[in-house]
Amino acid sequence: MPRFEPRTIDQKIAEAENRVQRLKTKKRTKDTRRKIIVGATVIPAAFKDKALARQLVTLLETNLTRAVDIQDAEPLLNDLRTFIGDDKA
Repeated sequence: MPRFEPRTIDQKIAEAENRVQRLKTKKRTKDTRRKIIVGATVIPAAFKDKALARQLVTLLETNLTRAVDIQDAEPLLNDLRTFIGDDKA
């Protein structure tokens, strides 16, 4: 019969850290999924409602600060500006 070796404190700590890391990953995954769902809902709605489109443009222009985010959002912003008749497009 195999002998059971009790886990050391260091092993228990490592196991707990692994569990915490898995939970953090799960949390990030859920957060990302929520963002995708919101974007998939709001963007099409903005192309049906000029007031919402204006709000979304303002929100993005105000809150996007990283160059890479601005660059990635620019095609969407241009499309929204065209939809609402804004000259910046």
